[in-house]
Amino acid sequence: MNNLYFVLNYKSTLYLFLFTLYSFVGNINFVSSASPKVENLDVEKISVDYLKDLPINEYILGPGDVLNIKVSRDYPELDSTVNIDREGTVLLPKIKKIYIEGLTTNELTNLLNTAFSEFVKFPSTEIEIKQYRPIRIYVDGEVGNPGLQTLSGAFSIGSIGAEEENENENQNGVITNYFPTVFDAIRSSGGITQFSNLEEVEVVRINNISNGGGKRKTILNFSNVISYGDNRQNIRIYDGDVINVKKLKNNNLLQLSKAARSNLNPKFINVLVSGRVNNPGNKRLSKSSTLNDGIDMAGGAKVLKGKVRFIRFNNDGTIEQRKLAYSRTSKRGSYKNPYLIDGDIILIDNSFLTSTNEVLTEVTAPISGIFSTYGLLKVITD
Repeated sequence: MNNLYFVLNYKSTLYLFLFTLYSFVGNINFVSSASPKVENLDVEKISVDYLKDLPINEYILGPGDVLNIKVSRDYPELDSTVNIDREGTVLLPKIKKIYIEGLTTNELTNLLNTAFSEFVKFPSTEIEIKQYRPIRIYVDGEVGNPGLQTLSGAFSIGSIGAEEENENENQNGVITNYFPTVFDAIRSSGGITQFSNLEEVEVVRINNISNGGGKRKTILNFSNVISYGDNRQNIRIYDGDVINVKKLKNNNLLQLSKAARSNLNPKFINVLVSGRVNNPGNKRLSKSSTLNDGIDMAGGAKVLKGKVRFIRFNNDGTIEQRKLAYSRTSKRGSYKNPYLIDGDIILIDNSFLTSTNEVLTEVTAPISGIFSTYGLLKVITD
C-alpha cells in the first residue's frame, strides 16, 4: 500500500508507471520540445484532421480543471469532485494526494482503475470535466497584437446573455459547451493584417504522453473561413497551442474587408491625429480607414500647414515613419494615403508661415503690453 502512495505522489515515478502501462502499444518515440520557438521545434507534421478530431478523452488536464470522478456504482462514497490545484495535484479518497497534470482523461482513468483495484473489485472509473480551465495560447506572425492570449476554456452557448441559469441547457437538459477555436485566437490578437497569409496558418500542439509526448504541427488554410464561412479548418484550440500566421510578400487589402465582415477583425481602431488640424486628439475610426480619413475625422487640415508625418509601431519592434505632402486626391491604400491600423500616429507639421508667426509672437510677447504692433514696427524701422 505504501508503495502505491509513493508511486502516485511523485511526478517522475508516475510517468514511469504510465510508460510501463502503455508499453504494449509498441515503441514510443518521444519528440523533443525544449525550444519555445515554433521554427526550431522538432515536431511531427500531421494533417489537420488529427487536431480537429481530437476526442474528448485526449484532453490534457492541468491546474484549474474541475473533475467529477466516479470509481464504482457500488461504492458511491468514493465519488468526488476535485479541482486540480496549482501544483497539478488532486486529493482523492483512499489514495490521497496524487499528481495528474499533463495526463489525458483517458490516461488518468486507466491509472485510477489500477490504483483503486487495491480497494474495489473491478473498478470502472468515469471522469467528467465539470469545468474547463482558461487556456493560454501564443499567437504570432501577421496579426494585430501578437503575443500571449488567455481565453475561456469553454462556456455554455445558452448562457450568453441568459437571465436564467437553466437557459444553458438544451431540451434534453444537457449543457452544451462552446470551445474556443483558431478564429477566436486570431480575433483576440487584434485580427489579421493586410499581409496575413491565411492559406498558411500554422498550429503547434502539445502531444499527449501516450502518443509519444513532444509536439505536433499542422498547416491550416483559413481563407475559406472568412470568405465563405467554411469552418472545417477552424479547429478547436487547447492550452499551450502556438498559432503562427505567415506573411505575404504583397498586401491583400480585399481580405481586410472580408475579415471585418466576418468579425475576425475589430470594426474600429484608435489613432492619434495631432498638429495643424482643427480638432486634434485620439480618434476612433473604422478598420478600413486611411490616413486622409483620419485627418478628416480630426476636422480637416488647417489652411496653413506643412508636411504630414505618419508614424507606425510595427509588431517586430521597428518604427515606420513617412514624411508626405498632404493630398486629398491620393488613392486609398497608396503610399501617401495608407490604410491605418490601431495605434498609428498622424502629425501635420507647421508651414513656414505658421512657424514664422509663432516665432514673432514669442519674441514680441514680453513687450506686447507696452507697444502696439504698429508702435513696435515703428521703433524697429526708425
